[in-house]
Amino acid sequence: MTTTTIRSVKIDPTETITTLDLDSAKGGNDIAAAIDCRMFAVVDLADSIDLFVDDEGLINGSTLNLPATVLAHLLGNPTVIFGTAIAVGTTPEGQTVGLSDSQFARVQKAFAQKPDPGTVDTLIESLSQFPTIVSMLRNI
Repeated sequence: MTTTTIRSVKIDPTETITTLDLDSAKGGNDIAAAIDCRMFAVVDLADSIDLFVDDEGLINGSTLNLPATVLAHLLGNPTVIFGTAIAVGTTPEGQTVGLSDSQFARVQKAFAQKPDPGTVDTLIESLSQFPTIVSMLRNI
């Protein structure tokens, strides 16, 4: 039996960003284990990129994931993410697949650059309920 791996990027709230190969045969169980959650949600981003995130991250005390939140904002979804996130590719039918080379490069580029002023403004608005983070963002 051949196992297909799903090339992904694991984004830890402590800003540790690593490449991860998920086992497609294990599906959701592998994703839930990788982000250490009971239930996960999918955040749709541009370029057929999805983020798997802890669905209960806000209510279970998970740490704000600023790198994943910035990525989501840069790729068209102004949401706030708590806990570990995993970026994967998706087909037009919604099937989870490994990140293509161009998707992987887009994710890497997002982490390598400072957010533009418009993105920072949107981040500040999204994070307004977290005053310490907003103060930090204003210094970017």
